[in-house]
Parts: sequence; C-alpha cells; structure tokens
Amino acid sequence: MASGVHVQLEVSDVAGCPVASLSEDCTVESVQVSRRSLAGTQSVVGEVTIDHAEDAEPEIQSAEKVFDDSSTSVYRYTHENSACPCTRLPSHGCPVREIRAESERLVLSFIASDLETLRAVVTDLQACCADVTVRRLAQSGGPEERRSLLVVDRNVFTDRQYEVLETAHEMGYFSSPKGASAGAVADELGISAATFVEHLSVAQTKLLDQILSE
Repeated sequence: MASGVHVQLEVSDVAGCPVASLSEDCTVESVQVSRRSLAGTQSVVGEVTIDHAEDAEPEIQSAEKVFDDSSTSVYRYTHENSACPCTRLPSHGCPVREIRAESERLVLSFIASDLETLRAVVTDLQACCADVTVRRLAQSGGPEERRSLLVVDRNVFTDRQYEVLETAHEMGYFSSPKGASAGAVADELGISAATFVEHLSVAQTKLLDQILSE
C-alpha cells in the first residue's frame, strides 16, 4: 500500500518569491509552476493569472504579460531564487501540485513520500519563510491509517511556550535517559528552572488537550 502523505502548507513572509510579491498588490486567481534544468542550473517557470475585473490592472515589473482579456491577465516569470518554496519543494522529490497566493501568503499542496520527507520539507521551508503552518494532512490508506496523523495548532502556544517546548525537545529533556536536566534547558533559555517548569507545564497541557481531544 502507498505510504504517501497529501500535504497542504501555508507559508508567510516568503523571501524572493514573485508570486508572494504579486499577491500583495493584486488578486491572484491561479498559479501554475514547473521546474526546468538549463545549462546546469535549476529554475522555476510560473504563470500567474491576475483578476482585475473590478480594479485597475496594476503595473507588474517582475513578470511578463503573455495574455489578457477584459477581466484577467496572465503573467509569466522565471527565477532561480533558492529561497522560494517553489524551488525547494522539488529538491525533496515533491512537485508542487497546487499553489494559491493571497496577501503575501502562499498555500502549497504537494505529496510527500513519507512523514520523514514531510519533516524535511517543513524544516527546509522554515529557513526561508517567517512562518510555516500545516493546514491539512491526508495519508494513503483507510480511515484507521489516517487516524495516526495529527495536526497540532501551533497558534495556541505563546512564542515563549513554543520556544521552551522546542528547546527541551532538541536538548533531549524528554528522552530516556534524559539528555538534559531542567536546569540545563533553563540555562539555555536564560530563565530560572522554576520558570522553565511553569512554561513547560502549560505548553504540555495545551499539547495534550489537542492530542486527546478526539
């Protein structure tokens, strides 16, 4: 049975992505992208359909207009910016299936071969995007298999709570045997051990509330 995971991610503050830049000033109706190799380099070719039925068509310098009618215009662009999600996803063997853009945010749909690949994609995108949020996951197989996947809403945590949880995990606080003591993690965070325990307790409660809510 196939083990693929159908993923929908939302990313914001994307550095160097033409589609994200275009969506700041106009309504992007649809986006199509493909990747090509040319003279030893990898580049992305994309077409963006802009809806200007109600508003005046904006001036766009970052792409070339290839078609227009009374309500829409189609722009084509090519770029090799490695910070763009459209460039990074294929490097993990995950072609972009669908992409939407709105107010400098991108919603990307793709299929990862397994959960390890998904984790690698998220880690990679976090290096070029201010925020990466998993909006939807669907795993190959029947309902019983899909129940093993869980989306956790990161927004329920404060920045400090998430930092405490993440640092504790990275330092091996939850490992057996422990890779770090409460005092060591607290020192890394620059807070007291008591404050660390307090933040961690609240963060763990919020995490368990989501895991055990079903």
